Amino acid sequence: MSEEEIITLDSLKNTEKNVSFAVEEEVNEAEETHLDYKRRLNKKVSEFTEEEKSHYNKLAGRMKRKNDKEEEISKKNEEEEKLNDEKKINMFNQLYVLKQKFPDNTSDIHIDKEMSLKTLEEKKSLILQIITTKNSENVVFETLLLVARTGERGLDSFGIQHLKGYADNLLDSKEDIIPILKELVDTGEIDCSMMTPQLRLMIIMSSCAVRTIQENSDKKNSQSVVDTLDSS
Repeated sequence: MSEEEIITLDSLKNTEKNVSFAVEEEVNEAEETHLDYKRRLNKKVSEFTEEEKSHYNKLAGRMKRKNDKEEEISKKNEEEEKLNDEKKINMFNQLYVLKQKFPDNTSDIHIDKEMSLKTLEEKKSLILQIITTKNSENVVFETLLLVARTGERGLDSFGIQHLKGYADNLLDSKEDIIPILKELVDTGEIDCSMMTPQLRLMIIMSSCAVRTIQENSDKKNSQSVVDTLDSS
């Protein structure tokens, strides 16, 4: 092997340096913009060769796509933030109304417009739970009335009137029944965890519907008796 072919330590060091430089240059070119490329060539675009102009346009296109993507993401984030702010305002207003209508046991629950939507939603869940629990005994009582009236109507349809007036008697005893129901709710004997505002509204409306049917039926029967007496 000749001396020219002998690999020395210095030549190895130079090779590593050259390789490192080449990689660094390649990385820089990968991050290079069309403006950087123009400055590096140090000449006007009109003076570019066809190959240089092609690479310049490629870099410019890449930069435009990058800017368009960033603009799209920014616009999407702004829309989501706006929507989130609207939801926060609506949620805060709902909580404010609930606290005004049901001040008992909710006055200590602090709400603020600066709270996150998640925090406000948690506050709403807590307030609704308090309201539901506080009024559960009344809902249970309405449920009892509904069952009583439904039972009356069911037996009446078969000509059995032994329970006629049972619901009215329950209603007259409401002041005595409510404290008992409250105690049963508080001790967990009656589970009211599913007593959502929607369910409570449905129960009360159903009870009113049954009562209305009964009242109209009674009026119709009374009118039939009067008509019979008048014709006799």
